[in-house]
Amino acid sequence: MTRSNTKIGQHYWLLFQDGCCYLFPAITWTSALALFGMMLLTVLDVLGRYVLGTPILGGSELTGFMLLVLVMLMLPLLVFKDDQIRVDLLTDAISSGVAKWIERIYALGLSVGCVYLAMTVFKLATRADRKRLVTEYLEIPASWAMYAIAACLFLSAFAFFLRAVCTTAVLEHRLQSMEGDRHD
Repeated sequence: MTRSNTKIGQHYWLLFQDGCCYLFPAITWTSALALFGMMLLTVLDVLGRYVLGTPILGGSELTGFMLLVLVMLMLPLLVFKDDQIRVDLLTDAISSGVAKWIERIYALGLSVGCVYLAMTVFKLATRADRKRLVTEYLEIPASWAMYAIAACLFLSAFAFFLRAVCTTAVLEHRLQSMEGDRHD
């Protein structure tokens, strides 16, 4: 019975990943454009500062916003693709069933943490919006960036929750390869 639930969970996880086939390229291209923009802005700012004697006004603010876009958009993408870094120290010493439950508890804990952070950032964004806080030079509303951070954290929490509910094919393959190593 556990085997069929695992297959159903894998089916829904793969179906969800297939449904995000349009979201992933958009996130990747937006992050790539932000990285290219940061590079271009930094080069132009340095050239303007040392060659022309005038830096780009608000260049540091724009670089900060592009860095924010780069980091926060990559977080949900890494979670969906299961590309985050983990150190498995005890995986060889425990059974595959225990490893599956530890993986689920880990994913649920990270989901709860992301929801907590997202709610906190969302509260800060509403406060910044209410106070009409803007950046120093370009006067960009600070709440826009905070709302974007909260949205990315909510998306990451959703991905971690799905990872906790559905046992992924990646985890199944990892556990099967470990069992194969033990019996040899």
